[in-house]
Amino acid sequence: MNFLNFLFCNLFVTGLFFLLLLTRKITKKQISVKARYYLDYLFVLALILPFIPQKIFHTNPLAAAFSHLFFEQASKINHLFSEIYEESAFPASLGLYDYAPAADTASSQTWNLLLGTLWGMGFLITGITLLRKLWNLHKIRKNSFPVTADSDPELYHQYQSCLQELHLRRQIPLYASCQIDSPLSYGILFPRILIPQDLDIQISKEDLRFIFLHEILHYCHRDSILNELACVLQAIYWFNPAARLGLRLLQTDREYACDYSVVTLIGQKQAPSYARTLLRYARQAQKHVFLSPFSSLGSAHTELFCRIDSIINYQTVTWPTRLKSFGILILTFLLILFSSPRMEIFAGTDDAVSFAGKNVETIDLSSYFPEKNGTFILYDISRDSYQVYNPDLGIRRCSPDSTFKIYSALFALQENCITPDSTKQAWNNQSYPFDSWNQDQTLATAMRDSVNWYFQALDTQVGKDRLAAYYRQISYGNCDLTAGIQNYWAESSLKISPLEQTALLADLWMNRWDYEEENIQAVKDAMYLTDTSFGRLYGKTGTGQQNGHNVRGWFIGFLERNEQVYCFALQLQDSSLASGTAASTITFEILSNLFS
Repeated sequence: MNFLNFLFCNLFVTGLFFLLLLTRKITKKQISVKARYYLDYLFVLALILPFIPQKIFHTNPLAAAFSHLFFEQASKINHLFSEIYEESAFPASLGLYDYAPAADTASSQTWNLLLGTLWGMGFLITGITLLRKLWNLHKIRKNSFPVTADSDPELYHQYQSCLQELHLRRQIPLYASCQIDSPLSYGILFPRILIPQDLDIQISKEDLRFIFLHEILHYCHRDSILNELACVLQAIYWFNPAARLGLRLLQTDREYACDYSVVTLIGQKQAPSYARTLLRYARQAQKHVFLSPFSSLGSAHTELFCRIDSIINYQTVTWPTRLKSFGILILTFLLILFSSPRMEIFAGTDDAVSFAGKNVETIDLSSYFPEKNGTFILYDISRDSYQVYNPDLGIRRCSPDSTFKIYSALFALQENCITPDSTKQAWNNQSYPFDSWNQDQTLATAMRDSVNWYFQALDTQVGKDRLAAYYRQISYGNCDLTAGIQNYWAESSLKISPLEQTALLADLWMNRWDYEEENIQAVKDAMYLTDTSFGRLYGKTGTGQQNGHNVRGWFIGFLERNEQVYCFALQLQDSSLASGTAASTITFEILSNLFS
């Protein structure tokens, strides 16, 4: 779970809550009681959305702005801690240099651990409180006795008549307990209705009918499902007052909706009698901590009087009100759906893809990876087959670092920001720690020296929306650019696996996207390194850093050999060897031995 993403999801949740409050206030007399309850359903949906994988949705700019804001500020913070750069000692014979600046993001691991610990403590405390409620309810249920035709024929038959009145075929067991003061209903798979012991002796048959109808209608509305879900969400969002208040509002609207259904059933003439019943027994209800795991007849005194007022002033819902309610619900749903893609807490995780359905041969290259924190994938385009070392790491997504520059160049060519014959970008006169960066660049020199500002300039010219569309078109990993156009690739939001790297390289080589052929060739030319004894080598390095420490090393590219083309990706991580330089050196050795 990415708690940094979760934090910004909560900003959206808070904003949505206040929007719903405003909507309720403006449309108070325009929408029905049930419509207000369904608005709460949509709020619950918004609380659930962060846990739905983002692949279900397309990238959306609304919530992305929050993430961009965070990463932008994180970049500024990180500059206070680190200005460390690595200059490669890659063999000069290949003419390749790996200049890898430290990632312009704060250490997500540190922040994630800190936030996760704080959240976990609150979740544990809130969860324990919830479990205590459930346990107390279980004890009440264990100490109660069932109301059956044998134990209490008159009470049982009156209860059955209420079930028939609501045309309910399922038999919901009725229990009596001396441990409760007010009727209540609970349970999802095994619903139950509990009433105080000797309730039928204390009240009239009319009052008893109202109580039964109220609790049975809670079941008909599937309130128990929503109650249990709300309890879990309360524990998850324990730190967010807006979420807690929204869930409390859900509890209140639940009772309003149930009251409305009861009055609709019994008729407006009996509404005052139902209100008196509600007033009498709701005052006896135990004061449960908000969002108890069951639906009770009771509520807080202020809310109770509001409910009674609503019952007394009951009005039948007209067709114009129905249409207005439906329209507002649809608009709210579309707003949440539109905003959903960036409400995703796993966007920053190293999620995995799969080798399923692929022709894969596992090879032993452990001698090249002394610390075992690496993977190598070689894809034979003509045979559609893979040779893989450490497949578990090969399917894990992580930041592409400077390897993204292959596609940054390609997209800029497609947008005519540069052309194959004119790739020059003027130096911005900003001083960089590498002499080779402090001058005008062409695509060839920028790719060779891994000049960050050159590709950042290209991305800026393409524009974030067009850039995101290109990444989606070629299915580049998780296609997540929420970290901002300057940083999305540097140990940040964009993630891709070594397996996906090789597949994309094959698509690039074969031009399966039907891009301009001259643009494809221009990128290939920029990636060209040297002719070796085992074939013509193309490649791009990448080094990921966090707070001045290497965390990842990439080397990806092509090998042209005897009219056959092989795509490769080597990744090192979490070791002293985690750099693009080391990755390229190891790759050179592996290819040399494989094709000797």
